[in-house]
Amino acid sequence: MRSPRSSAPRGPLPKQHDADNRPEVELVLYVSAISPHSTTALRNLRRALASFASHRIRLTVHDLSKDPQRAERDGVHFTPALVTTGHRPRTWIVGHLGNPQVLQALLESALEPTE
Repeated sequence: MRSPRSSAPRGPLPKQHDADNRPEVELVLYVSAISPHSTTALRNLRRALASFASHRIRLTVHDLSKDPQRAERDGVHFTPALVTTGHRPRTWIVGHLGNPQVLQALLESALEPTE
């Protein structure tokens, strides 16, 4: 089985948000190279991200076995796990991310303007 890549979605590098040179939402997907659920989670997440402007969201994929300290900082102990790090409150979703409504709601709430 191929290991999920540790990179942003395919295509050109995303443009940065002009206001502070950072995307509005940063997502970190923790995976395990030996888990078919991790591969499924990455595919489901990329599918959900396709309907959002790429410059507003940054996706990073980390293999839990290769970077356990980063996972510990984010409070991740299981894979696959999606963590939002670019807005508050921090959110964790564990599992294969097969419910597109949950991902849609998470992304929409994270991209809502705050007052």
